[in-house]
Amino acid sequence: MIKNISKFALISLGTIALSSCGGTSKDKAADADTTITKSETIIKHGDKAENGPETIAYTVSPDTAVLGKAKEALVKVVEASAVNLQDAEGKSTGAELTVKLLVTNKSTLDAKKYFSIPASDARLQLDNGTSIPGSKESGSTEPDAEASSEAVWKFQVPANANPSKLNFFLDGTRVSVGIMKE
Repeated sequence: MIKNISKFALISLGTIALSSCGGTSKDKAADADTTITKSETIIKHGDKAENGPETIAYTVSPDTAVLGKAKEALVKVVEASAVNLQDAEGKSTGAELTVKLLVTNKSTLDAKKYFSIPASDARLQLDNGTSIPGSKESGSTEPDAEASSEAVWKFQVPANANPSKLNFFLDGTRVSVGIMKE
């Protein structure tokens, strides 16, 4: 009989506890029906856009080069970045390196020295020892005396190769700047 009373007491306590909890949650829900809180967590995974190509930033050191026998050309590499290229199956086909330049003509208006630094004369030296020419994308590398101009050059880097140097040529002079992944 004591066992039956104990079981009955436990069942009664359980029923009371459940009914009191259920009643409290209904009352709370009725009192707080106007407040809804939503939180979001945003995670960034670099510069890669959804379903977009991977972009690699490069550091150029030194970022300026003085060219010409009279040292009249100052070329500053403003930015260097590459986009990895892939075929439809996801296999790497290389990268397209974009170099943004600021070219300054340091000659005076009296001297009136003019020059041109074509992208096709520049050479991007790769880590495997080969050199590839560039192509002009936009802008000009023919500034007037005491003026500057901006240009964008592109280089097609083959798969499994990385750029190591960028060589500029003008008037029998050559200057190299190093290119490294950031």
